[in-house]
Amino acid sequence: MRGTPGAAPAGRPAGAVTLHGTPGLAEAAPWQFGTQEPGRGVVVVLALCIALAPLVSPKGPGNGGPIDVFVAVGVTTALLWAVRRRARLQFPYIVPVTLYLTVGLLAALGSVVAFRGGTAVAQEGFLFLWCASLATVCRTPHALEVLLRTWALSATAWGAAMIVGVVASVPLLSGTKHAGTRARLFFDHPNMAGNFFMIAIFLVVASGFPRRRPLRYACIAVLLVAVFLTGSNAAMLSLVGGSVVAVFLHLKAHRGAAPAIAVTTAIVLVLGVGAAYVVPPLVTFAEESRDPLLRYTLGRSPESADKRGVIFADQVELYERGDLLGIGPAATKHELGSSFAGVAKEAHNDYLATLVERGPFGLLAVVGLVAAVFARVAGITRRRLLPRLAAAVPVPAALGGACAAFALTALTHEVLHYRWFWTMLGLLAAVYLLARPAREASSPAYRPAA
Repeated sequence: MRGTPGAAPAGRPAGAVTLHGTPGLAEAAPWQFGTQEPGRGVVVVLALCIALAPLVSPKGPGNGGPIDVFVAVGVTTALLWAVRRRARLQFPYIVPVTLYLTVGLLAALGSVVAFRGGTAVAQEGFLFLWCASLATVCRTPHALEVLLRTWALSATAWGAAMIVGVVASVPLLSGTKHAGTRARLFFDHPNMAGNFFMIAIFLVVASGFPRRRPLRYACIAVLLVAVFLTGSNAAMLSLVGGSVVAVFLHLKAHRGAAPAIAVTTAIVLVLGVGAAYVVPPLVTFAEESRDPLLRYTLGRSPESADKRGVIFADQVELYERGDLLGIGPAATKHELGSSFAGVAKEAHNDYLATLVERGPFGLLAVVGLVAAVFARVAGITRRRLLPRLAAAVPVPAALGGACAAFALTALTHEVLHYRWFWTMLGLLAAVYLLARPAREASSPAYRPAA
């Protein structure tokens, strides 16, 4: 008996579409519609957590901020929804994260600042639960689309508010006490603020939101100005590096490997020539400028590089004095302040900090996390996404660019405790899981049902 025209075949959820005409493969797979589709209230709570990400200060117990209260509500809401609906919980990156947390806990037990180290591990576990909550709730392209658009629009609004604060000399919005100094909004420091607005640029591109191109360009312009006002050299350099990666991935998916390699090679060569011949005069000009923002951004780059070199050398010596499990999480500043180092500061490098504080096994966990992230990036940029998912993420290569930007920033700052870093990982995992049917259908091992 023939079914009603336009009706879904038996055994498939209503509203599902086939992939390139392949029968039996629904676009919503591996998840289902109906009772397991996230409700509007759950998505709104998670969207609110994303929108309020800049509320890092003022600090509370355990170095927590106001945003952590909202994130805790978001995690609880997602968990209760999943239990009630009997939805499958998603724990992406579980292997490297478990190793990272386990090594951190063991190192904290033998640390001179055991309580501080234990608190740091607890915070890391909390952020991983936030990441898992996002991956669990984003079971449909629509839920993913709402969260991506919320991030793009809210970050632009926060950037505009900070710009107004700088122009109108409103310390509450600019985060500065004196005119001309680096802005930071409600973040702990300007570099953190710069990273947030820089990553948001990739989110605007990835989500394609606002849909109208002039408005989208206006949002990007606002975010670029916000990054400049923070004076974060790391954010600017990471933006360039991440953009190169995004261009390569986008061209590779749409034009092939050869054109992607040719274009990105040309871009890298141009950037290299510019760095060799244009940057040095600009640095000299900035050093001599009367504008305090120029002096404390581009003008301070040589001094900042020298200080980073000293800090990294002290870190290496500290590692050589440690053991297989390291000195313990969050113990770097204490150890440097009570030993040989002239400057007691944090590591300013996630990879080196992990090696010093958690030993080789901790570094192995971070390398595993990086590998898992970029495996997912490769999975969503290797070929075109399904139509509904592509509408939510029209430029998935931009997510790869954002991940590359995080990896570059981690060379000079510690980003593993940034809330939006784990937000990015959660949304990336959701895109990867939603794109899985396309990979299964195109696999030689896939055989349509008879």
